[in-house]
Amino acid sequence: MKRVNELLKYADLGGTGIEVAPFFNPTVPKRSGNDVLIVDVFDTDKLRQIAEEDEDIPNERIGEIEEVDFVGNACEIGKLIQDTSLAGRVSYIISSHNFEHLPNPILFLQGCSEALKEGGVLSMAVPDYRACFDYYRMPTRLSDWLNAYHEDRKQPSAETVFDSDIMGSRYITNGRSQPGCNIARDDPGKFKANRQLVSAYEQYQSSIRAQGAYRDVHCSVFFPELLELLLWDLRYMGLIDLELVEITKTKGLEFFVHLRKAGGMPVCDEDEFYARRDILLMKVSRNVGAAPYHIRISTSAYRSMRAQLSRFRKSVKSLFR
Repeated sequence: MKRVNELLKYADLGGTGIEVAPFFNPTVPKRSGNDVLIVDVFDTDKLRQIAEEDEDIPNERIGEIEEVDFVGNACEIGKLIQDTSLAGRVSYIISSHNFEHLPNPILFLQGCSEALKEGGVLSMAVPDYRACFDYYRMPTRLSDWLNAYHEDRKQPSAETVFDSDIMGSRYITNGRSQPGCNIARDDPGKFKANRQLVSAYEQYQSSIRAQGAYRDVHCSVFFPELLELLLWDLRYMGLIDLELVEITKTKGLEFFVHLRKAGGMPVCDEDEFYARRDILLMKVSRNVGAAPYHIRISTSAYRSMRAQLSRFRKSVKSLFR
């Protein structure tokens, strides 16, 4: 409940809202009397079918999948609502662990602005890449988002899928694999990288010859300070008119972002902008990798990796005797 309160702290639930792809776990359920509309790339029947085929989803949760009101890519949320009476009238938009999947984040943010009324809020829960299976991936750059935006990207690029395949990992603890960990107390040395470099490259070559089916991966990987920098830059460049209300510190493996529809673009002194940007850049530089962990990579994990490397070197030397 504490997590839900964090996500909804700025949302005016008395108004009309939109929730993006909640699947079987809506944050603001219609059945509780909320005036909320659902956006999803699949219709209701398809979502229920997917849930029925997923062994990890209990049958009783399938009934919690609510009717989808707008079927389409969330990146095109502006287009989905433009022919309705909702444009410029939505009080809040909720997105939980969806933003990082979007192939065109700038278009999504612009569409949310088109849907929201002035003062309306977009609230998102997003994973910190340093505490989930993206641990070994490189952080997203502004140029990545700009490339996707000007390319009008509809699905993850072949390069993004390849990067996800070869740099993805699982967190192994007590012999069990899980998608992430608690950044405040766990050991980052327990992330184990995927071993599929060759097969991923074969898939990549196939994808660049002919675009295949949609592959759902994390298109963006970031942590609070980095996402703040990206949003700060976009607003100053005039690409979005959403102003930052709050970005929280990472809690567990996720953090929360709240943006408000502002009345026009900001009036910001150039020196003031770059002074703040310099501070954000320094924060980003200091917070990559394992920096936020209270526990550093464990001695035992490091020794284990060194031992494996030593055995490998000995085996290679034996081939040339």
